[in-house]
Amino acid sequence: MKGITKKKKVLICDKVDSLMLDELNKREFDVNYEPEITSMKLKDSIEKYDIVILRSRTKLTQDILERAVNLKIIARAGIGVDNIDTKYAKSRNIQVITAAGSSTHSVAELNVALAISLARNLIPLDINSKNGIWIKDTGFELSGKTAGIIGFGRIGLSTATILRSIGMEILAYDIFENNEAINGVGGHFVSMNELLSNSDFIFILVTLTDSSSNIIGEQQMKMVKSGSFLINTSRSEVIDGRVLLNYLERGHIKGYATDVLWNEPPTEEWEKTLISKPNVIVTPHIGAQTVEAQKRVAEYTLNNLFAKISEMGI
Repeated sequence: MKGITKKKKVLICDKVDSLMLDELNKREFDVNYEPEITSMKLKDSIEKYDIVILRSRTKLTQDILERAVNLKIIARAGIGVDNIDTKYAKSRNIQVITAAGSSTHSVAELNVALAISLARNLIPLDINSKNGIWIKDTGFELSGKTAGIIGFGRIGLSTATILRSIGMEILAYDIFENNEAINGVGGHFVSMNELLSNSDFIFILVTLTDSSSNIIGEQQMKMVKSGSFLINTSRSEVIDGRVLLNYLERGHIKGYATDVLWNEPPTEEWEKTLISKPNVIVTPHIGAQTVEAQKRVAEYTLNNLFAKISEMGI
């Protein structure tokens, strides 16, 4: 961090923890904080900046990056980079960094909370109770059930650790099998089909890439164990939403909980139909939205940013 003396122009496109602003200003960066900036304004002004910091709301597409003649670093204050045209950025030698690991615990806890909410039918019970309707014969335990985790990275492992402590059996699928990690939670790596057909709760935790888009489609839904629950805190695009709606309406999928939607908020009729179902729980993309996680996001992003600046000698 020492030796960073030349003022760099920094644009922060989304809301961030105050720690980030304080640290950047302390080090005399020229910071412009515009958490509600539009795509049009971003396109018109990006040429001025050396560094852009963004979260998931802002999209850095090729047409915007073509205007970024001075841009050297894109800092994603979070994990996924599907809102950044990374291929084009690489072709322009623009470095892309993230805050990997910063939200692991908060997303893992949300995964477990959503699973328990589905198992105990908490949302409908809350609504009914507030309306004087007392329904008690509902719900079951997670203990003794099987959790299938698709995407066994940091968040997958953290989620599995909590679920194992509850008493769940752990199955996992990942193209990169970390045997030490899976052995640590007493789980097993299996094929996708084996996971889908044997899991009571399926957690979809993959990074969105070309290969993971619609990783759960018609063929995969056919393999899902009847009566299973799906939890998705990765990206909506990893599931074929219309297929999901069909299997929910048929009762093959018992419930769905998600922190991500195809449009946020939903705009298409099938999306609105999906989220109106009593056995569907929706949260507004809050996986990393805890006080602790946001501070870690700021810290990790800053540390990685300062390290990259030193490495590049700019």
